[in-house]
Amino acid sequence: MAARSAKRAQAARAGRPALCPACRKTLLSRYNSEPLCGPCTRAARTAPPPGCGAPVWLWDSLPWRDALVRLDLPVALAVFRAASGLSQHELPQITGWSQSTLSLFESGRRRTLYDIRAWLRFADAVDMPRAALLPMVLGRADAVLADADLADAVLASAAEETGLDVDRRTFGGVAAGAAVAFMLPEIAVPSRVTAAHVHYLQTCVDSLNSRDQAVGGGALLRQAFRQWRRARLMLDESDYSETIGRDLLQVSGKLAVCAGWLAFDAANVPLARQLYSEALLLAGSASDPILSAHVLEKSSMLASYVARTGASRGHAREGVRLADQAAEAARHESMPRLHALIALRRANAVSLLGDKPAFRSAVTRARNELDRGAGADDPAWIKFVDEFEIRGQEAMGHMNLGASGTSAVLHQESLQEPNLPPRNRACAKAQLAASLASSGDLAGAVSEGMTVLPALAGGVTSIRTLNELRPVRSAAQETGDEEFCARFDAVERTLTA
Repeated sequence: MAARSAKRAQAARAGRPALCPACRKTLLSRYNSEPLCGPCTRAARTAPPPGCGAPVWLWDSLPWRDALVRLDLPVALAVFRAASGLSQHELPQITGWSQSTLSLFESGRRRTLYDIRAWLRFADAVDMPRAALLPMVLGRADAVLADADLADAVLASAAEETGLDVDRRTFGGVAAGAAVAFMLPEIAVPSRVTAAHVHYLQTCVDSLNSRDQAVGGGALLRQAFRQWRRARLMLDESDYSETIGRDLLQVSGKLAVCAGWLAFDAANVPLARQLYSEALLLAGSASDPILSAHVLEKSSMLASYVARTGASRGHAREGVRLADQAAEAARHESMPRLHALIALRRANAVSLLGDKPAFRSAVTRARNELDRGAGADDPAWIKFVDEFEIRGQEAMGHMNLGASGTSAVLHQESLQEPNLPPRNRACAKAQLAASLASSGDLAGAVSEGMTVLPALAGGVTSIRTLNELRPVRSAAQETGDEEFCARFDAVERTLTA
């Protein structure tokens, strides 16, 4: 490895392209700002697939785990930077290293990188759960300890036994022999927040939103909540300029919305409501109308969900009020997708009140807004709003109005979207199965529900989706389908553990 690093450094000094440190195949142009090639960067931003061990942190990936197992720690740093989008200028501001130190680390010319204490400090600086370092300690890419405190104990005792003079050959063996109890330290915040810290928090929001659509809220809620707490502590305890303070308020609000949505998907309604309240306060403090509208439309959805599951017309009326407040907050914003989404939230709420004309009017408004065209600079969180999304939301409204047959047809049409992410597809199929059960097609409901359970057992940690299947569980019990009931109950035990 030292020879390869020396060659890369020599090539860089000579102005020649270097090989991608992850795949060691693709030449990197000297004009390329990324630390890895394109395919390796995409792999670094992709969570490990089912069967490789559950993702243990926000930037978990196969390249990350492989680099740790090989003890190719310079590559691990490059993978982290590629995944998080941080430059060689920004990462040192977060970790406290100098830019030259980071350059020496990534080139393999700084031996202190092979000191696990340095990695524990790095983990705390970027708010990485220490369990993410287990592949390094245990030498397995699938190394995951469900008990976070046990993982911390192994790593902390490794830090006690590992000295600055340990080299790469003995690093893994010394670390693996450790076993002293150690608790996770409190969240660390910088004394002064810079633009790099805000950028890192924003990339965390983007990654959480993206990965949510693949794995659901259960796998990500703890990480999102911790990132939100970290941002709030920065607001309360760190120093920053006026400009940075405004940006920090905005990203803290975005983290609160994201964590609130993940709590909702994990069926933790009280926590979702609390986080949305926090997000609305932060949006107001930041004077950000788009963020305010975003919080209000999510709060409207939450109120309608509570009304649908608890048969409370009061919550449905709250859903209408919140959707109207969202529309008012966004009235000056030229974002057709946002206005379409707000109209869909109103459609959902009024359908629960049995108001068919208002429901049809809101759905028509959503389509009219979408016909205006999507904005080129729309944020990532709004880009899922399209005709397929409208049909799915329209299907839910018809279900609320008692037209389960129409609901089933619309759900089937919404599932024609070819690029529907795994969690979204599983949820839509669960709602289709519930519509079939409500319309009396019990066999069809169970058959459709059977296609959802493998996704929930294979990495989609969405208790909300499982709850959509409860009417199908009841239908299966009526028809004596013991297999469906047993598989449903097994998934429920796993997701709620």
